[in-house]
Amino acid sequence: MKTQFKAALYYGIACATLLAANACIGATTFTEADRQQVKEIFERQARAATAHDLDALDAVIAAPNELGDPVVFVARPYQYWGKPSLIDHFRETFKGVWKFEPDVTKLRVIPVTTDVAQIYAPTQITLGHSAADARTASYLVYEVAVRTPAGWRISSVVPIAVQ
Repeated sequence: MKTQFKAALYYGIACATLLAANACIGATTFTEADRQQVKEIFERQARAATAHDLDALDAVIAAPNELGDPVVFVARPYQYWGKPSLIDHFRETFKGVWKFEPDVTKLRVIPVTTDVAQIYAPTQITLGHSAADARTASYLVYEVAVRTPAGWRISSVVPIAVQ
């Protein structure tokens, strides 16, 4: 009886160890599902920006966490640090013309860690105070996506003008 109990105990420990190890695999790798989710959050951001939908844009941008506010939007003429500053910027920008049109066929997602990914997207951005003065320019948009308790979110945006 003692031998059977020990065998069952060891078997149970072995099974629990295997289950724990397998449970950790999903949390310690960047999967194709993660890559797809990062692409989807970027595409949601693009749709929200073009639609001038501040609520939808707010939903795809990372929220402050215990380490602080991870959001930054840096371009040649300006810098916005923190989610409130970024949303305020777009609140003003959306009063005019703003279209954010990435070439999703050339979108690249490159994992940095299991919880951080870089996004590169050739993008046409049209902006202006009105349709009369709006202009379209090509950019390589570089972004950083982070895994949050709510899923993948955008934390950094750096549009780089293409010459």
